[in-house]
Amino acid sequence: MLKISTAWIKINNDGASVKNPNRASAGCIFRNHEGICLGCFARFLGEGNALFAELSTIMVAIEIADSKNYLNVWLECDSQVAIQAFISHLIVPWSLRNRRWNCKSIVQKMNFLVSQIFREGNVCIDSMANIGLSLPSLDLS
Repeated sequence: MLKISTAWIKINNDGASVKNPNRASAGCIFRNHEGICLGCFARFLGEGNALFAELSTIMVAIEIADSKNYLNVWLECDSQVAIQAFISHLIVPWSLRNRRWNCKSIVQKMNFLVSQIFREGNVCIDSMANIGLSLPSLDLS
């Protein structure tokens, strides 16, 4: 059994997409070992399908964890396909392959766990991802 110490950060995330118009979004929450929220976001991602949304959300979460110097990260999402795509590059869209590779190099510096949660257990994050669909497009570059 895994013992979660005070140094672990749990990240719950979810991606959302709609077909018409083709839009994707992300929702994520960061919690410490006591379940206290350290931060969260809902973000519009642009054009993309469900896999694009789920993978992008995972990658944004990893990049934020790296920027905050979180070394012990437990990522939980409801997409088994996204988890598998992070393990094997074969189903990753071309537009995300470099970013995926960069994120894989980031997690090699961390104690990193990933697990699946059933959709019913991810209601709050699902709602945040859906809020992201209604947000305006922002160019933060």
